[in-house]
Amino acid sequence: MLVSLVFGLGLLLSFYIAWCLGANDAANPCNCVVGAGVYSTKKALITFAIFSAIGGIAFGPFVMKTIDRGLIRRSELETSSLVLASLCAALAGGLWITLSTWRGMPVSTTHSIIGGVLGASLVAGASVNRWVLIRTLLSIPLSPLTAMGLSALLFLLLERYFVSQRGRLSGSLLTVGLYLPIFLIAYFSLFFGIWKLPPSISLWATFLCSFLTMVAVLVWTGGVVGLQLAGNLLILVHFLSAFAFGANDMANATGVFVTPAERLIGIPSLSTMLLLSIMGAAGIALGGLTWGYRVLYTCAYGVTKLDPVTGLAAEYAQALNVLVFTTVPHWLWGFGIPISTSHSNVGTVVGVGLASKGIKGIDKSVLLRILLYWMLTIPSAMLLSGFLYWLMSRVLL
Repeated sequence: MLVSLVFGLGLLLSFYIAWCLGANDAANPCNCVVGAGVYSTKKALITFAIFSAIGGIAFGPFVMKTIDRGLIRRSELETSSLVLASLCAALAGGLWITLSTWRGMPVSTTHSIIGGVLGASLVAGASVNRWVLIRTLLSIPLSPLTAMGLSALLFLLLERYFVSQRGRLSGSLLTVGLYLPIFLIAYFSLFFGIWKLPPSISLWATFLCSFLTMVAVLVWTGGVVGLQLAGNLLILVHFLSAFAFGANDMANATGVFVTPAERLIGIPSLSTMLLLSIMGAAGIALGGLTWGYRVLYTCAYGVTKLDPVTGLAAEYAQALNVLVFTTVPHWLWGFGIPISTSHSNVGTVVGVGLASKGIKGIDKSVLLRILLYWMLTIPSAMLLSGFLYWLMSRVLL
């Protein structure tokens, strides 16, 4: 009875973390479209809520499995210890995210939860899967650096394109070149990775759905050129970036409770993860619509000034970077790498700022404050969750 009570409290905390995700990380898919003046803050947050929910429900199980099982060997724990460790990890991560959001700082919710899982699970007596931990830690500097390079390169290419006068056919080719790779990755991950269809059927379904989606996109963006085309493409990549955010970060809210849910409820793994993803989607949407503006203003206006072209380059690099880290490692190793969308987002903005304006185009004081919060995230969440588990286990176990 006590274990079930603690588990129920843990689910409430999971919803709270989902709210924290929406509040802190809504800036990641929204800052470029808002900073460039293409969308209002309200409109960007509403579309963020819709598309992140779709992405989390469809793709969340990729990374949810990593945070719950791949990082820590939690099967070594008794059910009571496992549930309590999950509760402490969620509480510690949520408290750190809330503090950072209140201060307007875009911290990594991924690393907040990773720190929480590590601290509580290690104090509880679980061992670490070193290979998964190494892969995850390597992604910490890798994701913002790759995002920075991608966005800078893409800006230089897009700047050359939009400076010269191009016709509608050229705009259509640009649209296909930008979005067809993302559609191919997303659909193949859905059919082959989630639905477990045979490779041949997955490929045919991927090509067909990508073609139909691409036609719809061309109809929507067709007939405009220049900065208006850049604005339309930025809106579309804002949708895709919100989708990729939900796919990668839904695990942070609900992934720690996959194994406890199976232990206590006894339903299959995929069904468990889908149900938890739906609950997380509601929390993320609510968080974005209530507190999302706090960090959004910092990322949209604080680091560098954006326009439709720099915004398009940064947002596209953000969506592609997160989607690749989420899906490709799953194909290779069976686990997606839970990278920080906040790190990736700031990296893309810094990249286009450096490429367009040089070092003078970056507000170094804001960037240094962000980096300080990044450095404190994992150790703070780890120490707090470990202390909470030690304290609560003395009372409850």
